[in-house]
Amino acid sequence: MLIRKFSSKDLDAVEKIEKEAFTNPYPTSLLIGFWSMYPDCFYVAEIDGKVVGYILGSMEWGNGHIISLAVKKEYRGLGIGKILLKTLENYYFNTAKCNYIVLEVRVSNTVARKFYYKMGYKDRKLLPNYYEDGEDAILMIKKRQNAKGVLIISLW
Repeated sequence: MLIRKFSSKDLDAVEKIEKEAFTNPYPTSLLIGFWSMYPDCFYVAEIDGKVVGYILGSMEWGNGHIISLAVKKEYRGLGIGKILLKTLENYYFNTAKCNYIVLEVRVSNTVARKFYYKMGYKDRKLLPNYYEDGEDAILMIKKRQNAKGVLIISLW
């Protein structure tokens, strides 16, 4: 397996994974917009020349923000999501020197929540009616070891 930065040739594969994984997938323009603003925060996992997963993030108020993480159904359970997450965490904590990483996850997405708990994320607060369909989200955070400072959260 190869983990590498996203490139424009990966867009079709990432869109297919996004549509397979999420009920309300992000539009192409949003994926491209985040990539153009945060090219160091978009990685893909490739097996035998085929993109099988991705992680997309951004930087806000000096913190890392995980926007989306997904792996093709037939490749789930192999540790690909964990490797993608650790790759982006490494960038945030060691290169960008972020003190915190934040993400939002649907309350009903127990599989993702268990995964993030296992990876060291903690619930920070409930975000009522966060998603278009009215479902609540949980804001989760992970703090860099020995981090100093206060977590500043913007919930546009």
